[in-house]
Amino acid sequence: MESKMILDTLTAASRKRVERAKAEMSAAELIKKLDAAETKKSGFKDALLSHEGVSIIAEIKKASPSKGLIRPDFDHMAIAEEYGKCGIQCMSVLTEPEYFKGDLSFVSDIKSKYDIPVLRKDFTVDEYQIYEAKLYGADAVLLIMAALSDAEFKRFYDTAKSLEMDVLVETHNETEVKRAAERTDIIGVNNRNLATFEEDITTCERLLEYIPEDRVRVAESAIRTHKDFTYLEGLKFDAALIGEAFMREENIKAAVDRLRYGE
Repeated sequence: MESKMILDTLTAASRKRVERAKAEMSAAELIKKLDAAETKKSGFKDALLSHEGVSIIAEIKKASPSKGLIRPDFDHMAIAEEYGKCGIQCMSVLTEPEYFKGDLSFVSDIKSKYDIPVLRKDFTVDEYQIYEAKLYGADAVLLIMAALSDAEFKRFYDTAKSLEMDVLVETHNETEVKRAAERTDIIGVNNRNLATFEEDITTCERLLEYIPEDRVRVAESAIRTHKDFTYLEGLKFDAALIGEAFMREENIKAAVDRLRYGE
């Protein structure tokens, strides 16, 4: 897959997946099912702000389109259990099945056993996915500015907030940060270039000046070492979303401790 086509390919796959899901259960039926379910208000944002220093959103991810298989011995519940011992603040759970080998059921499995806030990490192209996320117990959803028009962003964001969910809005450049800042209170800066998939951790520093000080600031991607973590601490980022650095390590707790505290 050409790097520049990855986001388009992922969003197109998401649209097809949503259409298949709607064929099995209409949006009206999904909403009716959600109305009958017992749900809780999100604690995602509060958890990120509860920790002094940089909070950790630890990701559960088996594979990616750019790296292929990341964790061969993948067991989402075993990983969640390990994360639960690490003093992390939230989890990010990949639910995209085709390229990341995720599943929406991972969210409900984890939320049935652990009280930690969970972000449904997927490519949101339809409100249907937000209702799904809420039904399966997710506390937050991801909206990627590069994949959304202003109208879609507003509609999806308002839908999530009406369900008492938090929203992590992912940005990659100054324009996207300014678009996000018009509405959201949690702004993520992805240090990965979506056109080339190259990583540059200084991206979050360059874009920091455009994020209003009253927002929750999240750095994403390219965070692999204690030096990277202290760099984010120096910039006063509120949180870091970290996946591959943990997923490639056999001992997850040791990996989290090493990144947070050093050797």
